[in-house]
Amino acid sequence: MLLAGALAGSTTAVTGSASAASGGAAVAVVPAGPGRELPTASFTQMTVDDAGRRVWIAGDRVHPDGSRRGEVIGMLYGGAGPAVASADMAAPLSGVAVDPTGSKVYAGQSDHIANYSHENGSLSPLDPIPAPADDCGRELVHTGGRLFFTSRAPASPEGCDDPVGIGSVGVAATADGDGAGEVMYSYTRVHLEGGPGGLLVTAPERWSPTDDPDLGIYRVTDGTDGNVLEFLGERRFAEGGTGPGMDFRDADFSADGSVLAVADGARGTVLLGGQDARFLDNPYAPLPEGEAPTAVAFSPDGKWFAQGGAGSGDAADLTVAFADPSVERRPLRIAFDDEDAGRRVVPRGMEFSGDGEQLFVVTSNQEGTKFWLHTIQTREALAPSSFVDVAHGPAIAGKPIRVTGRLDLDGLAPTETPQVTVRRMSGPDVTDLPPVPVAEDGTFVLEDILPDRAGDVFYVLGYAGDEVHYRAEHWLHVSTAEASGTVTRGRR
Repeated sequence: MLLAGALAGSTTAVTGSASAASGGAAVAVVPAGPGRELPTASFTQMTVDDAGRRVWIAGDRVHPDGSRRGEVIGMLYGGAGPAVASADMAAPLSGVAVDPTGSKVYAGQSDHIANYSHENGSLSPLDPIPAPADDCGRELVHTGGRLFFTSRAPASPEGCDDPVGIGSVGVAATADGDGAGEVMYSYTRVHLEGGPGGLLVTAPERWSPTDDPDLGIYRVTDGTDGNVLEFLGERRFAEGGTGPGMDFRDADFSADGSVLAVADGARGTVLLGGQDARFLDNPYAPLPEGEAPTAVAFSPDGKWFAQGGAGSGDAADLTVAFADPSVERRPLRIAFDDEDAGRRVVPRGMEFSGDGEQLFVVTSNQEGTKFWLHTIQTREALAPSSFVDVAHGPAIAGKPIRVTGRLDLDGLAPTETPQVTVRRMSGPDVTDLPPVPVAEDGTFVLEDILPDRAGDVFYVLGYAGDEVHYRAEHWLHVSTAEASGTVTRGRR
């Protein structure tokens, strides 16, 4: 079991259509609503700042005169400050990371790491962080209290894909005086991913289809023994040295760090042990056949797992499922196939908010020249719940009333015995009544005494939802009549 514990104008609307999945089984696929178009003409990395409630994205902007400038932008999804924070830098700009406190934002330049203090949407430049030259696109990760980054300068005209060049993973100095330096070297470009408890993944790109890169998992240490990283495990994807090696697109740790999901261009989603890199069985429904995997993400609250891809037509480019595979429910499936939504999820283009309530997804057009940011509300992936067959008996002012109904929980067993909350409203008077238990068959009975004065009474029935069901509410209107002289008190 894997469980460990809006952006305005860009919320995806789930309005429903149907599409055929591989194997001929019909599954619900909903079209994505229009996203928020980003000003960047490139995308390298995104990160979510839970403290500042922002989504930070690094890329280059092309101006009307053809000039190109780097820009890091922070899109507000809650909290305080301007809706968009940004900083202008030299191009190319690649990679972005944020301090866990949200007080510092880092962005990769070709000859250093740009460093900014951040407060409520205001960015102020600080002294740049030294770093080796990079012309191939940096990646930055803040994990275990340290900032790690990649560097690679091409060694020949063949450029960044030439295996002759040497790249590195470096670590920046800390305010406490912990030193900077290079912690490892690689002959190809390296991708980084951080995880809980100071976990760090290094994933080299393969330089040919027969190359078999070695993914490594580490934990950040206090460095007292002279080593910043503790080696935990490594994995090559080719079976016994044969077949294609790892074709890395993205990776993410589960909330407790026990599982590492890797989006592999040839294999789809591969699950590894988060502490030793051993292969694990994959219980998650895959993306549709023919869909190229591009991104994976676990929610920090331990509840959700998302897979993103690049497909065509109305096939699902995104699935959002429960991280706990024992919850037997089909994932939410979303297709991006619109000029205002993008056509595909970009590599490393998905991150959850810290509370798991929102999934941020960057999509692009087919050419990779335009980008959109979408905010997916994860509650849309919960099973629906509803009140049905709600009715009441005689409604006489000052007399008892009996309300019956059924709570429909879409076939999934609730995680705890459900209760119906009840609020009675009569004119200016609002009264919260004791919760009503729900029987195993979903039925419930509410018994109450109506107000003495005849008129309109409203009962608001509520279900708060649970780990697998979305909340529900039902308003019941009761028109009460004056008691007739022939009806004695206490008679129903």
